[in-house]
Amino acid sequence: MVTNGSVHINGLRLAYREWPGERGPLICLPHLTGHKGSYNWLAERLAPEYRVLALDLRGRGDSDKPAEGYGFAYHARDVLAFAEALGIETFTLIGHSFGATAAVYLTSIRPDRVQAIVMLDGGAEPRDSALKAMYPTIHRLDHAYPSLAEYLATQRAAPYFQPWSAALEAYFTEDVEIRSDGQIWSKSSATAIAHDMDMHFLYCVYLHLPKLRCPALFLRPTQGLLGDKGHVYSESEATTIVCSIPNCRRADVPDVNHYTMLIHDDPPVAGPIRQFLIECKMYD
Repeated sequence: MVTNGSVHINGLRLAYREWPGERGPLICLPHLTGHKGSYNWLAERLAPEYRVLALDLRGRGDSDKPAEGYGFAYHARDVLAFAEALGIETFTLIGHSFGATAAVYLTSIRPDRVQAIVMLDGGAEPRDSALKAMYPTIHRLDHAYPSLAEYLATQRAAPYFQPWSAALEAYFTEDVEIRSDGQIWSKSSATAIAHDMDMHFLYCVYLHLPKLRCPALFLRPTQGLLGDKGHVYSESEATTIVCSIPNCRRADVPDVNHYTMLIHDDPPVAGPIRQFLIECKMYD
């Protein structure tokens, strides 16, 4: 049975969701503005064979939102403390986009803790121009909506959430809170996300890729955010990521984009991830 919980570590409360299972554990990190609910559908297909834990990073979802303390080093410290709070010595990391890049950073500095890593269209910083273009997406986090229906209608109209699905409806419904004045706001902090974006320019995670020693899987959607355009990584950038990691394999995921590869009624990434875990043979 899926449960919601929280841990108090590093001076703040981090929220998580857990699906019990026999093997693992698999610790899942969401995308830049994402929350733990983005893993609902994938986790349902991996549990109860695998124990799955999806984490709200600081500044997101139901976790605390401190004024300071952002960047990959802080997130890595939080994930390690989270694992220790739950008595988890070693684990596999599954990261989506920003979460994948945070996972790469953590895996490179604490190789003894990470048994394998799965990168969902992430793992290294995009071009500076692409990063700068992401700032406007933070706007929805700092904007009040008069009703849940209007908030959902706004997301439903976005070109990169097509085709709209029950999974996307549920994900964005969980994304918000109703404040005392009745207005709808995203649970994630625009200020926190902006701090993480600012820190992004001070890292070069590409330098960490050759330090990964565990088995790695890189999954890239065949569709861009605007159909055949708008890939987070160009083909050459994706190839560079995979070739820079000593023990990395790649799979392309058809008919989905950066978001819908994971937030999907039947996520197509589940099959490649399950096969990867079987081939790693670490949980036999």
